[in-house]
Amino acid sequence: MYFETTARLLDRLEKRLKQQVGLTLSEYNMLLLLSEAPEGHMRMGQLADAIVFSPSRLTYQVKVLSDRGLVKRVKCADDGRAWQAELTAEGRTMFRKASVIHAKGVKALFTDVVSEDELATIYRTFAKVSAQLNEIPED
Repeated sequence: MYFETTARLLDRLEKRLKQQVGLTLSEYNMLLLLSEAPEGHMRMGQLADAIVFSPSRLTYQVKVLSDRGLVKRVKCADDGRAWQAELTAEGRTMFRKASVIHAKGVKALFTDVVSEDELATIYRTFAKVSAQLNEIPED
């Protein structure tokens, strides 16, 4: 039940974003992470870890968003060897628009359906799983 429901929920949320602003959930997530980052940028490796992408997949995704004018790839000011992804003004505007659409979808498809107690249980459960994932090294 978990896998099917999660897949269906993510599919519905992504379809809304694609239809209304042309973003995938992964692209939305990247814009979210960059919008929350200090000064709107993150090192590529840090961003790849946060979004759980391989470095090559992240490089491709940054290029896609860069071609759309939503992010740009720039050298790190403090380390000329490293690159970072930076949210553009257009990217910030797109994120604000997309976040309203995404929030409405999450509300209609998820939070309106479960009680406050159930949401708290879900949060506690995933906090435990997340902590365990942090403790156990990857294979």
